[in-house]
Amino acid sequence: MSTSIAAEQRPARGLGIFREHNARMVFFGRLSVLTGDVIQDVALIWIVWELTHSSAATAIASMSSRTPLWLFSLPAGVYADANDPKRTLLWANLLCSLLAFCVAGFAHMGMLNVPLLCVLAFAISTCRTFEMPSFYAAVRGLTNGTDTQQLNGVADTAKRLARLVAPLLANAIKNITSVFNLYAVIGVFYACMAMAGRKMDVRSFRQRQGPRQGIVGDLREALVVIKQRPALQFIIAAEILFNVAYGACYYVFLPRLTMDTTGGGAFGYAAAVTAFGTGGLLAGFLSSHLKMHGQALRYAMVGWLGMGLFFGLMCLTRSLWVIVAFSAVVGAAMAIQTIALWSALHESCPAEHSGRVYSIWRLGADAAITVSTLTAGVVTDAFGPSMPIGVIGIYVLLAIPLARRLIMPRVVPLQEPNRS
Repeated sequence: MSTSIAAEQRPARGLGIFREHNARMVFFGRLSVLTGDVIQDVALIWIVWELTHSSAATAIASMSSRTPLWLFSLPAGVYADANDPKRTLLWANLLCSLLAFCVAGFAHMGMLNVPLLCVLAFAISTCRTFEMPSFYAAVRGLTNGTDTQQLNGVADTAKRLARLVAPLLANAIKNITSVFNLYAVIGVFYACMAMAGRKMDVRSFRQRQGPRQGIVGDLREALVVIKQRPALQFIIAAEILFNVAYGACYYVFLPRLTMDTTGGGAFGYAAAVTAFGTGGLLAGFLSSHLKMHGQALRYAMVGWLGMGLFFGLMCLTRSLWVIVAFSAVVGAAMAIQTIALWSALHESCPAEHSGRVYSIWRLGADAAITVSTLTAGVVTDAFGPSMPIGVIGIYVLLAIPLARRLIMPRVVPLQEPNRS
């Protein structure tokens, strides 16, 4: 009898995870919503260019979909901790779906212009900004409360599959119908996430729910929790330090290396990006065989250092196919690092503060990517991509272990945040 009970409690591995209802809903839902996100990013640029043929206008439109992340990440984290995450998944994605259908409708009525499109893109991105920390917090309620690694791996696999498939799907749809109809397709994908969220079995996962203190008070409470937990401090600091490297390498140095330095052109860059995505997809799927219980931070360290090493090694070669192979390894390392990092956050952070801590972490990480991408463009124009990417590799191999040594040895007694 004890053997059969242990077998029932043993977590599923590989494809076996999809026998669980919540795993299927997470995969279907995240694949749908992230496919919608990627298509929206592409469609927004295509439509604005078709309407204006202005690079400035496309830049403004792109910023309109990015600005909510900066404005509302922290309030979204507070909202996620104060409200039922399942309800948020439902209303946020339904509203995104309605707004996407509005874009398609206005286009067919001849009423769509760039300012209106920017307003609607801003609104869609705002809803998505509120949805993301709620999904992250809900992952605790989708498991038995012990291990989130499996569902983190399912969600990450769906994300990487969406990034591979969505651009191809957008281009195929654009070739057979008007580019404006892409937003109708986007609306369908967001509606699919709402349907999946409605069918998820989210158990109660918050041990207590105290009175709210307003946005400032609730964020201050989350900062106290972070201050009391060196593991959370290290996760946030290391992710910011790494994203300083990642933004520069992935968005600036890698395109320049593959298109210019190796002479691969657009094909070379596409091959590297595809290899990156494929490596991540395979590693994300195979991550279910890893036993991260209590060791998630070590796996995250391996991922960070692996990415730094193979990004750095790109400075030593002028072969396109070697860089493509390194890109696949970097993608695999990033998948492991992402799944481990989410699992470490769940292990280290009290459930009552999940949304706020996630938002603080994500805002810092995205800020690091933005700053490093802008800076790397100037550096690459001055020195080329090879030397800077080698320096970045050395920086990652030194900075992440140093941050761990400086932060993790500190032992701080855990205390409940003062709610008085």
